[in-house]
Amino acid sequence: MINPQPLRVLCADDNLRVLDMLAKRLKSAGHLVEVASDGRAAVTRVANDPNYFHVIVTDTRMPRLDGFGLVEEARSAGYQGKIIVFANALTAEDRQRYQELRVDRVIDKPDKNGELVGAISELKAGLS
Repeated sequence: MINPQPLRVLCADDNLRVLDMLAKRLKSAGHLVEVASDGRAAVTRVANDPNYFHVIVTDTRMPRLDGFGLVEEARSAGYQGKIIVFANALTAEDRQRYQELRVDRVIDKPDKNGELVGAISELKAGLS
């Protein structure tokens, strides 16, 4: 059986413990992971090569550029991949705004039963 290609995932979160946990989990699931400690750093990385990442996982509340701005600016830079919002305490308005921005999934922190890795696996199936 041929090993499937790993997904290239960019994780943006200002909580370094969460970022480390995300990177470890996704790497152990076989994905290639890069991290950014705020939305601005993530957008800068995406803008350098908009087609590099398959998936962006972002928090909402971050310094310099929040998750909404990250989604908007990444799309403006030409990013066509999948976006997962992984955040806590989202309001109904936040969820509506993300829906309007066409994010692929919104997953609440903390991750329950590997929901994030499962969502990325589902998105990967859709990319094939």
